[in-house]
Amino acid sequence: MKFTEWLIALSLIVIGLLCLTMSATATVGLSSIQPFVSMLLQICLWTGIPLVIAMVVYIIIKTKNQKQ
Repeated sequence: MKFTEWLIALSLIVIGLLCLTMSATATVGLSSIQPFVSMLLQICLWTGIPLVIAMVVYIIIKTKNQKQ
């Protein structure tokens, strides 16, 4: 993929996470910025942790295959 395609994909992911966070914060009914940032951090952690684990497993498998 080209750089612009990666940039478009990344921006769509960020926009989706922000929309998800805004709807979660609006559902609770709080209007300050602190609950928004807290919810955004929680959502990013819950989506980021499985990605990091999958990346580590992929790198381990790839390095094992290169050694053989």
